Amino acid sequence: MLPSLLLALLFALQDPKPPPKTVEDRLKELGDRLAALEKKEKSLSDENAALEKRVAEEKAFRETIARQPGLLWVQRYAAPVEFTEAQSREFQELWYGWMKEENEKSSDSARWKTREEALRSKLTREQIPLLARQVREEQLTNARRLMAFALRSAKLSAEKSTALEEACLRRLSFGDGVLLVQAHPQETASWGQIVSALESSLADPSSTLTDDERAALQKALGPWKPKPK
Repeated sequence: MLPSLLLALLFALQDPKPPPKTVEDRLKELGDRLAALEKKEKSLSDENAALEKRVAEEKAFRETIARQPGLLWVQRYAAPVEFTEAQSREFQELWYGWMKEENEKSSDSARWKTREEALRSKLTREQIPLLARQVREEQLTNARRLMAFALRSAKLSAEKSTALEEACLRRLSFGDGVLLVQAHPQETASWGQIVSALESSLADPSSTLTDDERAALQKALGPWKPKPK
């Protein structure tokens, strides 16, 4: 008798089975799952839209950056070289293509020489020397500006600075007929060329600098000298 009572008590203490789900319960569960899926789908859609917007903005930014050099180049030379409106548009597109290539490949002077010839072919015979003269004048202006900075650092007198600047300019080589300075890296007003020309001018026997002035200029040029490899 006792075992039977214990067995009955054990069954009584067990969790009762849940009632079977009704059709309404199953429909509600299905509705909740669909709502969760729709919410997740909307979240993914919003994330995709945000990503697409960011990609479009980055593409537009790269487009602007790629077009900027051509726009500035045309603005600089259109008046002095007398570009036509058609030429200005064509040159901007030419530069745009070049900048896209530069983003995909490392810069190369040989490639720039090819581009220089392409540019030359699109200019008239009268425009070619006008552009070359403008480029050369800009090189001289840049060289004078860089030299003036170095000479100010050495605190030389105006008279001696002018004399040294002229001596330095005679040692610089700017190629004739250059249309794109990128095609002629050895013939541009770079810091390396300026420093080298100034040092050569210091060794000129005709220089009127004192030993203290030479030392001051050498000290000013020190940070700009190329580091030994």
